[in-house]
Amino acid sequence: MVREQVLRSWLQLLVVVALAAASQGQDSVIGKPMFAVRSAVPVAAEAALSASTRTVNHWTSSFPSKGTPSSYSYSMVGANPFTNPASTTTINTEIQPIIFKFANGNVISGTAAAVALANSPIFVKTNFPAGSGQYADVFQRANFAKPIGGKPYHVLLGLPSIRHALTINVPKGSGTTRKTTSGVLYGLVNFDFITRTITSLAQSGAYNPTSLPIFVAGNVFEYEQMITICCVLGYHDVLTPASGQLLTYIYTSYPTAGLFTGGFADTAVVSHEVAEWIDDPFGTNVVAPWGLPQNPKTCISNLLEVGDAIEAFSNATFTTSLNGKTYHLQDEAFFSWFARQSPSIGAGGRYSYIQPAKLTKPAPACN
Repeated sequence: MVREQVLRSWLQLLVVVALAAASQGQDSVIGKPMFAVRSAVPVAAEAALSASTRTVNHWTSSFPSKGTPSSYSYSMVGANPFTNPASTTTINTEIQPIIFKFANGNVISGTAAAVALANSPIFVKTNFPAGSGQYADVFQRANFAKPIGGKPYHVLLGLPSIRHALTINVPKGSGTTRKTTSGVLYGLVNFDFITRTITSLAQSGAYNPTSLPIFVAGNVFEYEQMITICCVLGYHDVLTPASGQLLTYIYTSYPTAGLFTGGFADTAVVSHEVAEWIDDPFGTNVVAPWGLPQNPKTCISNLLEVGDAIEAFSNATFTTSLNGKTYHLQDEAFFSWFARQSPSIGAGGRYSYIQPAKLTKPAPACN
C-alpha cells in the first residue's frame, strides 16, 4: 500500500508537468485536479477493525482472484446489496467549515462553501442519469444494479449539521495566496501541513465515529513538496480517535468554476471523495493492481478507489441542475471494473457510471 502511494505521486508529477506546458496562456486555469491516496493510517485501521468497533455502518465481503491472494476482501458503507437489497442505511453527517488565515494577511473562508455543499446534490434529492436521489446513493445503486434489481436499496447521508468554523493559521513557509488574472483569490498550502492539521482536528474527539465529518475549504488547494506540484483538491481518510473507535472523514475544497481542467468545480471534488468513501471507507480495499485507462499497462494503484480511475479523463465530470443552480459531479468507476468481473453487475452492464461508458471492459493486467 505504501508502494502504491509512491507510484501515484510520480504519476501526478508527470501529469502536472505536462499540464503546465499545455496550459500556458489560459488565464484562470491553475492546475490539473489531483486526489491524494492516504496509505499509512489505513493499515492501523484494518488492524483495529472488529465487530465491536464504533464506526460507520458497513458490510464486508470478498471476490475471487486468479492471483495471490486467492480472494480479495473489502468493506463498504451501508448494508450488503447482495444479501439485503431492500435495506436503507443513513449515516449522520457533519460539515466542518475551515477558515484559512495566511501569513500575508489574506483570509479564505470555507463557510459559504459549507452552506452551498449542504444544499447541493450531495445531500438533496436530484435527478441524475440513473435515477433520482443523493448523488452517492444513486451511484451505489447503479454500481450494484444487478444484485439490487428493482428493490429499494439505499445508502444515504443524513441531513447535515454545519459546525462552527475552525480557523487554521498557515505559516509563511507552509503556504501562500495568489490571484488569477481574472481576480479569483486562491490559497496554496503544503499537503503535509494540511494533513497534519486536519488529522489533529479529527483526532480531537469532537466528532462521532459513527458519523461522517466533512472538512470543507473554499478555494484552498494543496501542493506536494514544492508549490509547482499542484493541486491536490481532496482526500478521505480514517483514524482512531480513541480505543475501539474508527473515524472516517473527508477533506475537500470547493473550487470556483474555471480554476481547474476537466470541469472540477463546486461539488465535483466532494462527489469524488464521497463515492470513494462509500466504496472504501477504511482505505483497506486492496485489489489487483491497475493502471489509468489512458495508460493501462502501467500500474499506479492497488486500491478500490472509484474516483481515481476516472479523474484523468478530460470529461471526467458532468453537470446537473438543482433549484436553478448548476453543479458539477465526477463520473465514477464501478466495482466490477476493479473485480475484473465479466459481465459487469453495474447498470447496463457498464464498468463506469455515466453513459457513454468511459470504461468498457474490466481493468486489464498491468506492470
